[in-house]
Amino acid sequence: ACGARSVAPMADQELSDAIRRAIAKHPEGVEAGPSVLLGAVKEASPDDFTGVNIHKFKKVLAKVKAAVKEEEELAKIEAAKPKVGSIENCPGRHGLQRFLTNHSSYCCDTCRCYLPEGAPMWGCRLCDWDVCEGRCHPEGTTLADLRSELKILAERVQALVDENPSDLRTKLALVETDVHKLEKKLDNATASDLAKWAVEPMSEDEARARKKALITDTEDLLSRIEGVFQGLRDATAAAA
Repeated sequence: ACGARSVAPMADQELSDAIRRAIAKHPEGVEAGPSVLLGAVKEASPDDFTGVNIHKFKKVLAKVKAAVKEEEELAKIEAAKPKVGSIENCPGRHGLQRFLTNHSSYCCDTCRCYLPEGAPMWGCRLCDWDVCEGRCHPEGTTLADLRSELKILAERVQALVDENPSDLRTKLALVETDVHKLEKKLDNATASDLAKWAVEPMSEDEARARKKALITDTEDLLSRIEGVFQGLRDATAAAA
């Protein structure tokens, strides 16, 4: 037939793939007979496999069935292996979620150390698998940590302004350096990472919006510091 390809030039791989699809769809799977499967293959792709005869088909089918059975056996062996968790995932492969411990009896399942209340961990409640952050699971930057750091820096600025020490300019410059470091952390933190490391579930859009708000607050603090510096310069000029 003009529309059908001859058997000779047809790659066995094409036929093997078609047989695998037919086996997957047939209720009897690998136990289905060659004639039934050949019919299914031709019905699915009449233009490609019309020229395939039963003898050629049986040879390729035998190889496919052997491969499928071997894969099934390997899958059974793998499934029978005891599941072990790691620093990146739980035994059931559900994924780990970051949380803060609410008591001091949490124990890391990888290094076996106990964590104090309020410590960050990564865990899966379905598997009861917990991993400490820092020693075992990589540390990450959270929006809460960044917000807390900014709050502390703002309090340091206010304390210096209230105290007005003789070396105010020097101490304020050190705080300004720390604010710029925080600004760099914010620039390097992606919305996807911030959402991933959040203690509470958070979308990337929400993380992006909170990051933007933090950047604005950081810029405001830098502006305030610059205002204090300007006040010092003005005072120096007035005293000259």
